[in-house]
Amino acid sequence: MKKLLILLLTLQTIAVYADEIDTDFVKRFSTLPTYSNAQISPDGKIISVVFKKDEKNALAFFKASDFSLIDVLQFKEEDEQVGSYAWASNKRVVISINYKLGALESPISRGELFSVNFDLSKPSYIYGIRRETSSSKKTIVDKFSAAYLIDPLIEDPNHVLVAAAPFGQRTKMTILRLNIFNGGQKSYGKAPPGAMGVLTDSEHEPRFAVGTTKDEIITYVKDVKKNKWNELTRSKYLGGGKISPVTFTEDDSSVIVLDDTNSSTAKIKAINLDDSTEEVLFHHPKYDPYPQLIDRKLIAVGVGPDYSHAYWLDDGIEAQVANQLVRAFNDGNDKIFNKANVRVTSMSKDRNKAIIRVEDDRSSPRYWLFDRENNRLVDFLVVWPEIEETDLSQTKPFKFTNSDGVTLHGYFTEANNYTGEKPPLIVLPHGGPIGPRDFWGFDPDVQILSNAGYSVMKINYRGSGGYGRDFLKAGMGEPGRLIQKDIIEATEWIIEQGWVDENRVGIYGASFGGYSAVQAPILRPDLFKVGVSLVGLFDLNMDFREGGCQADYGCKNILNDQWGSSPAERAKMSPVNYIEKLKAPVLIVGGEEDDRCPPEQQYALENALKKYNKEYKLIMVPKEGHGFINPENRFMFYREMLEHFNKYL
Repeated sequence: MKKLLILLLTLQTIAVYADEIDTDFVKRFSTLPTYSNAQISPDGKIISVVFKKDEKNALAFFKASDFSLIDVLQFKEEDEQVGSYAWASNKRVVISINYKLGALESPISRGELFSVNFDLSKPSYIYGIRRETSSSKKTIVDKFSAAYLIDPLIEDPNHVLVAAAPFGQRTKMTILRLNIFNGGQKSYGKAPPGAMGVLTDSEHEPRFAVGTTKDEIITYVKDVKKNKWNELTRSKYLGGGKISPVTFTEDDSSVIVLDDTNSSTAKIKAINLDDSTEEVLFHHPKYDPYPQLIDRKLIAVGVGPDYSHAYWLDDGIEAQVANQLVRAFNDGNDKIFNKANVRVTSMSKDRNKAIIRVEDDRSSPRYWLFDRENNRLVDFLVVWPEIEETDLSQTKPFKFTNSDGVTLHGYFTEANNYTGEKPPLIVLPHGGPIGPRDFWGFDPDVQILSNAGYSVMKINYRGSGGYGRDFLKAGMGEPGRLIQKDIIEATEWIIEQGWVDENRVGIYGASFGGYSAVQAPILRPDLFKVGVSLVGLFDLNMDFREGGCQADYGCKNILNDQWGSSPAERAKMSPVNYIEKLKAPVLIVGGEEDDRCPPEQQYALENALKKYNKEYKLIMVPKEGHGFINPENRFMFYREMLEHFNKYL
């Protein structure tokens, strides 16, 4: 019999399940991180940190000597918030103004830049569409353009270098020296044709750029004396291969790049700017490298098949400090981060002070201040202040070989509050699907489920990033087939280990994970007994019409790579077309202002569920986008999710 559940449950229904939910725990873990992007000023005297204030990102400044608050910058307009920022001198920061969207989306930047001193004196809107112009304030680039910072010019207290391009012409960039007090501009010349990124050397000269054509990647080096960009290398795309600049060598003779144009996993190599010879600095045959830099100096490389593994490439003072801190939090181990991920986020110019971010799997990440001169390490900031626990459920990496002979890596977290023989399992596939991946570390979603008595499994299916281009390509065009096959076989492998109850398996995900939370139960109704989908999509062809790509050919090309180029094949992989096979009751939650997976997706699924008299509940949340920001809405979702799982598992 059809059972349509609506948003407003009766008080009687709530009472049945609410007593099984740790309300205080869920409320605290429903919050978004309070603090992020902590940095220290070049002279080591001021600490800056982005923090949530009234659900917007603001920027706070503290004295490094005693952590006393100096002041807080918060933009007045309702939709404006602090984005990325950089110290441009000992006293002043340059900030990108962002516009907030859903919690799963990166905030939008319109290329506007704002600068201010740490005591909030001398605020100035230095670049963007709202900057006033006149005959005395002429600009090199029209104000209907966007700029991004390429060099903070720390030695110059009055200027930074930016790359600016007219709206809609991202590859026609002009390099500007920008005054950080009044927005005055001086041209440093044009970037080469098609350039998408520019890198400066130690003398702050723009010297390396990467550009693209329809089917080629072109790198350029600048002849500073002749003020001319010359082509350095040209290579064909090989299934999405690319070259990305990392930094320059200390003597500026070579540029260090990430290059996967001729190998599945990326190589870190140095290209000599005089004779174009190449030296491979690091290459792992199985895993992609993640360069670790401190102030543009490459000190190490990380790979992450399970835990993060470090390969040290330098022995300078920056690397010595980083190595000392890594060992301090990993029982003396500087090669495998199996106790905590440690990252130096910022160092003072004299290298006597450093900000580090430390994250494990059982507590909120924290920021520490390291005083090298006094050999002092101070824990000064908790990313989630609401989360006080330090002994949450442990997350362990696992790997297995699937039926196609491909090794897959994932993470398993045991149920924390379960007293039965075997706990139920919740499968938590990540979004994407092409490129993103899961890492070892702290995840509030996992801990909410574990605290409620559920074990949790994550899997880096084919298409996930970090395992090489061939692994990435294997998932392209296969959202409803090979990717789901990997999710299903990982679930079966966990069951085979005897860790969970095979008769009580649910699945929950957001965005593409929300797609999988419906598609996997359609493919294996005997395996998945219940599903929860947050801001998901269910009609792949609709994504070309209603997913923000209507007039964006580049976006449509990306969708073709993700979902496949054949409308007929996409239809075969769309859950809305096969709902008759679904047995699992599903909870569907969406945001009414979601542009990425718009409400039409949820309503299309609802229509199919109604047609076949399936059991479901649909909740559409006003004023929320692709992922929820409002704490009350986040708490509502997690409560509804737990009630749904508690009822059916």
